[in-house]
Amino acid sequence: MTIRSILIIRLSSIGDVLHCTPVARSLRQAYPECRITWLVGSVAADLLTYNPHIDEVLVWSRERFEKHLCKLELREAVRMWQDLKELLADRYFDVVLDIHGLFLTGMITKQIQAGRKIGMRGAKELNTLFMTETASSLGRHVTDKYLGVLQAIGITEVDRRMQLTLGPAHGEFAAAYLRQAGILPEERFAVVVPGTTWPSKNWPVEFFIRTIQRLAPKYRIVLGGGKAEAPLGSEIERACGPSVINAIGQTGLLDLAGLIQKAAVVITGDTGPLHMAAALDIPTVAIFGPTDPAFFAPLGEKHIALTSRLACSFCHKTRCPDGNNMCMYGVAPDEVLQAVSKVVDLKF
Repeated sequence: MTIRSILIIRLSSIGDVLHCTPVARSLRQAYPECRITWLVGSVAADLLTYNPHIDEVLVWSRERFEKHLCKLELREAVRMWQDLKELLADRYFDVVLDIHGLFLTGMITKQIQAGRKIGMRGAKELNTLFMTETASSLGRHVTDKYLGVLQAIGITEVDRRMQLTLGPAHGEFAAAYLRQAGILPEERFAVVVPGTTWPSKNWPVEFFIRTIQRLAPKYRIVLGGGKAEAPLGSEIERACGPSVINAIGQTGLLDLAGLIQKAAVVITGDTGPLHMAAALDIPTVAIFGPTDPAFFAPLGEKHIALTSRLACSFCHKTRCPDGNNMCMYGVAPDEVLQAVSKVVDLKF
């Protein structure tokens, strides 16, 4: 079968979309003339805008659709589903790769005219019922799980590097922001992202404060994150003073990536900016608790993932079942500082 067009379906989240970008890179290397289209949710869509391996990005807001369903706003949900069907109606793909593996993405795949519909073996929510075939993971890491689908179309040579390409405006934003904050072009700084989307993945704010206070004599600190993390940023700023530049809630996704691209190191939990840093080849130190670093942590010597093993480790719950987040408290600031010293050759 000649493959001229492929659709990748991975709607969210930031980290997972980035972990899926090696699929597009490997497809482009194997089929340089193939047209690669990606269906993605609105939150993560910007991550794909400048990706050189993707010919077309189709955006459909899974987030808004599910919000309508949760609120029983059925008319709005049906309208969004119709919009999606119209978006896909006149398109034909030789291959659809469902690299999300949900009932929802299975239903989306069902609407699409395609020669082959390939999913991930063992996917959740009866997703495999909508596929013509499935493929096994290449290994334990999430990137290997996603790359596994390529076996079904004969691709055995894969490239595991994530891809995040920025436009000129994002580098210009970062340069202007840092200049206004008084950070000189030759000055080294760390980006610290204190919040995540799960309360269970948040390292204690007092630990971030102690770490920053130790780092501050060596590095300037830029805090990053979304508006929801603003209270964390304010607390850190009050405790750490002028050594901290608080950019939380002041940047779009790719503007934050522009700041990360100029940083010496990124310190955070298991959250989108961690994987953005890894995709930009910036060293990272990450604190893991309810999620398994063997599956989710960035690959390579520039990245260190810290975790404390407990009987309940890697529960994958958004909130700690015991209510104490002990897995996150089990990683001490000194461990984070030691890891920073390894990835950026810094002595404390």
